[in-house]
Amino acid sequence: MNSDHDVNDHDVNDRDFDDVHGVHDVHANRAIDAETASRAVDILRSPQVGYSSVDETDSAIVPLEHVLAATPDGPLRTTILSNLGLIRMARFQLTAARADLDSAIACLREALASRDPYGSHPALSATIPNLISALHTRAEFTGEWDDLDEAIAWGREAVVRVRPGLPQRAAALASLSSALRIRYERSRYPGDLTEAIDLGRQAAADLPPDHPRLGPALSNLGSALMASGLAHEAVGAYERALDRFRAAGDRGGTARTLNNLAGALAQVGRVMEALVAYEAALEEFRALGDSRGEERVRHNLAVARVRMEPEAAHRLDGRPEAPGTPEAPAPPLM
Repeated sequence: MNSDHDVNDHDVNDRDFDDVHGVHDVHANRAIDAETASRAVDILRSPQVGYSSVDETDSAIVPLEHVLAATPDGPLRTTILSNLGLIRMARFQLTAARADLDSAIACLREALASRDPYGSHPALSATIPNLISALHTRAEFTGEWDDLDEAIAWGREAVVRVRPGLPQRAAALASLSSALRIRYERSRYPGDLTEAIDLGRQAAADLPPDHPRLGPALSNLGSALMASGLAHEAVGAYERALDRFRAAGDRGGTARTLNNLAGALAQVGRVMEALVAYEAALEEFRALGDSRGEERVRHNLAVARVRMEPEAAHRLDGRPEAPGTPEAPAPPLM
């Protein structure tokens, strides 16, 4: 699954080390073997940013689920649930299995239900944008759009209740912006798009420069600006997103943003630059083995080439393009 709200772009866990220490008490009091308890502590203290295989996700899920089963309600259980939700989302990205997505949402919902996420434990508020993104993903995956409405409701609650100045609040704004833009694409209600742009701008301004959600937030903002006809501003947002994805070593985000940047460049008449960006996107998708992404970029590249002046097309590949009316480019890759 390729999405601007991918799990790899999220806050990876709630880094509440005092809670993590409690795993050892669970081991002592609930007959969890020491190896499993130690593995759970390692996962919670030093979360893995990305997972390249199902085996990697399962090696994290199994010890956390063992410890969760023996953990009573309280801060430690909430922290484990939040992390399990993210790892289940990572597994879904690899498997595209509905069961993984449903499990992720169930964990994140339980984490939020078990403790006030807006109080003295600000790290827990990271769970809110993660749940928004998971619901958003399921809405697109299944076509069950009630999930998108629920995601938007969670986002609005977070905006009101999470303390201003926290990166988690900005992350919630970014997730809410993304959900509103997708709803606009279905309903064409202008208010959703206007709000998506306003929230996206605010989130991009409030997120720290090295925050893992900044790249996706900027990319989503670019897509919202494109939908509103603000292509020149979209180019700037996509360029900033591209810098962020490259700095983070996120090749999936880089590939998708290169494709989207190319579309924006073509829209403002910078066609040669657009062709270069499309070619770079093709290279990234090939390296990732993402044939679907590669196919979409090839389509967009063909459209851009047909729109070039004939002599420019000839200079690009040594042969003139066939005449004809170009199709519309594919929408932004998410």
